[in-house]
Amino acid sequence: MVETAASSSIDIGASPETVYGILTDLSRISEISPECYRSEWEDGSTGPEVGAKFRGYNQNGDMKWDAGCVVVAAEPGREWAFEVPAQDGRRTLWRYEIEATGSGCRVTESFDSPILDMEFFQKHNRHSLLVKNIAQTLKNLKAVAEA
Repeated sequence: MVETAASSSIDIGASPETVYGILTDLSRISEISPECYRSEWEDGSTGPEVGAKFRGYNQNGDMKWDAGCVVVAAEPGREWAFEVPAQDGRRTLWRYEIEATGSGCRVTESFDSPILDMEFFQKHNRHSLLVKNIAQTLKNLKAVAEA
């Protein structure tokens, strides 16, 4: 069975609202993501709300690509999630759940990517890379939010 989903959590010494603000400020994506170096709102979208569209520009090694995304959850201080449609109709879901704690918040980042069953992604061990990327993204998010 091919793994197509994963999640990881981190405790951050910042308010849920601060963390949500960082996650949804597309101009800051390069500060937290190891792969996405730029994002921009598209099709008249100007901020995080359900149905808004944005494009992410990514690089891993010599490979560069961009992908259109659609916001599916935008609850300030609680949840930020978006889907990345694939050409075959399947969608990858990225989700950040934010839970208040006594010392700030706990953030859980997850993905569910059915396209990881494709031979190309299996050959390049994409699932393992995305798991590593989640860990790095959360570590970077913590550093930015606590700065």
